Amino acid sequence: MTKFFWTFLFALMAFEGNCNADQIGFEMGKEFFAAPVQGTVLMTCVNATDNFFVTYNCRDVVLDPKSADFFVGPVGQNISEVVLTALHEDGSFRTKSSSYDSTTGRSSTVFNLWVSTIFQKPLLMRGLNRVRYSFVSGVSANGNDYQELIRGEISVHVSSGSARTCPKTRYSSTDSNDCTSQYSICQRYFENFNYCR
Repeated sequence: MTKFFWTFLFALMAFEGNCNADQIGFEMGKEFFAAPVQGTVLMTCVNATDNFFVTYNCRDVVLDPKSADFFVGPVGQNISEVVLTALHEDGSFRTKSSSYDSTTGRSSTVFNLWVSTIFQKPLLMRGLNRVRYSFVSGVSANGNDYQELIRGEISVHVSSGSARTCPKTRYSSTDSNDCTSQYSICQRYFENFNYCR
């Protein structure tokens, strides 16, 4: 086939994608809220010789309605991967990618939008996030052999949400780490109470 034919075909695909631009984005939409959560955990620590008590005042900022979400887009096209680059208000950016399921029209895995640890960083930050998306086909092992089919940009806002307080609770443990690691206990606490929702 001629080079002109392939150029026309991919231009047509891109045009069809742009026609459905309103359907492209995160499953939960384009508006998210960073909500402060807090609560108190009373820990009873049990060991071979005695018991002692620790009080944890837990605090975090969670993303509503979800801290991780699928990215949705075209159905039925030969798309193998979606690449997202979020441009933040402070000038920084972050790029993440996922394989793509063309039969369901969404990424195969969720994107981490908010959780920050030593092992992972979030895609979004507070304020306006300009998320550039690229749907590609035929990605090779070295990442060079691919064809970009559709690209565009959406605006995703992260605004301040209302603060919430979880009920005070008590935990007991024979694991000494639980009485020295506030982070793990607070994570368990917020998960048990669905982040005070």
